[in-house]
Amino acid sequence: MTRKIRKGGFALVLGGGGARGLAHIGVLKVLEREGLAPQMIVGTSMGAIVGGMYAQQPSAKGVEERIKRMIQSRPFRRIVVDGFAHESTPDNLGTTTVLYGRMKRGYGLLKSAWSTGIVDSAVLMDFLSHLLDDVRFEECEIPFAAVACDLYAGEEVIFKTGSMLKAVAASSAIPGIVSPVSHNGRILVDGAPTSTVPVHAARSLTPLPLVAVTVTKNVAGSKPVRNAIDVMLRAGVIARMQVTRHNLEEAAVVMWPKVGDYGWADFSACDQFIAEGERAAKTALRKIRAILM
Repeated sequence: MTRKIRKGGFALVLGGGGARGLAHIGVLKVLEREGLAPQMIVGTSMGAIVGGMYAQQPSAKGVEERIKRMIQSRPFRRIVVDGFAHESTPDNLGTTTVLYGRMKRGYGLLKSAWSTGIVDSAVLMDFLSHLLDDVRFEECEIPFAAVACDLYAGEEVIFKTGSMLKAVAASSAIPGIVSPVSHNGRILVDGAPTSTVPVHAARSLTPLPLVAVTVTKNVAGSKPVRNAIDVMLRAGVIARMQVTRHNLEEAAVVMWPKVGDYGWADFSACDQFIAEGERAAKTALRKIRAILM
């Protein structure tokens, strides 16, 4: 018997992390099963994709089915899965290492000199059009906001009105991998540089308790650095990790699915990501119920 979903007094904040962000689906499955529906969803990057899909049509199963169809499609496998998932990178620390691996072998070097990304943002828009309806934020069943980063102003940009498709594309345009998205006079990229987990953005939008999900990698225990490039990459990851931890301080509940050992493009591990999201959500249920009392 399916439980009737009741409105829970919390906002759900979903962070970025590429394929690891598929763990958000597992979180949504547990919340839905327990009748804990968020009153708002705020997402960055993959968190914006999964969160936007759920906000439009609140069905975790539906989100899972649509994303799996996309992952199994030939164009997606050719461009993303086969193109990036098996990169040999220094300790697999992040998307920058993928770009570095390609540059080191000469792939994309010429293109990167003449363009702003290995993959054009139009390709990303096409993929997203198979996942999201091209509607306005105001039409969502659950209030939703997507967070991107203004590449020139160096500030986060919160989308809560207008076209969802373009906003989510901007929020998930990985710097160096996907070319920036031009929108309303701004040049926008993935929201991760300013808010890997957009807790501050969510706090600016609602006074509700914030339940955050982060799928970032913890560098503690990582392999020794081997050269100057490794040092620079590790330093960048540490900086992002510290920003994330600072952002998470405002969240009433934080879920941290154990997916950090996977690469950002390991979409073939979709089922493992979802399972880890479910485990993290089950562990957090008591805390979530406590903030609703």
